[in-house]
Amino acid sequence: MFRYAMLLLPALALAQTTANSVTVTASRNTNLAPDQAVIAVYVGTPTTATLDDAAAVLQGTGITAANLSGVGTTQVASGRQSVLQLQWTFSDPADLAALKSTLAALTTLQQSVAAKNDGTSVSFSVQGTQVSSKLAQQQTCSLPDLISDARSQAAKLAANLTVGSVLAVSGSAASTATSAGGSAFSSAATVPACSLTVKFALTGGI
Repeated sequence: MFRYAMLLLPALALAQTTANSVTVTASRNTNLAPDQAVIAVYVGTPTTATLDDAAAVLQGTGITAANLSGVGTTQVASGRQSVLQLQWTFSDPADLAALKSTLAALTTLQQSVAAKNDGTSVSFSVQGTQVSSKLAQQQTCSLPDLISDARSQAAKLAANLTVGSVLAVSGSAASTATSAGGSAFSSAATVPACSLTVKFALTGGI
């Protein structure tokens, strides 16, 4: 799929035959299948606990304090009373190929922590899927193809003028990734992979 943003310079609007130019930005989108699941892991602790204490509960899972995405308070039942706890939320991207084993390991941890009955708890949920930065970086951008796209669009804008040589190129022909929508069952992600702005000379006239 192509997306264009067009800008005609004042020289073209004035129909001048000298130094006429047209600038076109061309970009290409790529559909990539997500390769990671995003898992939210919640650690409940007493209100006196620190981030290090919460991260220590997850030791051995590969989740560290750097994965923290938020912290808040929540009321939990304790016998006939309600107790205030801190709830630490960690974001854990997991390869889809290893999702089953990752969830199994978190389930085992959840049960182990619950058995200690020390006021600490672990729970988790799959939030959605995403394209990993590694996969996105493997996508290549073709500079000649982008210039060709830009030239084709410039020709549509040029009317009776002829699109000539490239005067300038700016922007970048590089890959950038975006996450898939927030469903655990997303099948593809649109990645705005390549974008380039090209300025062409225009010749001829009315």
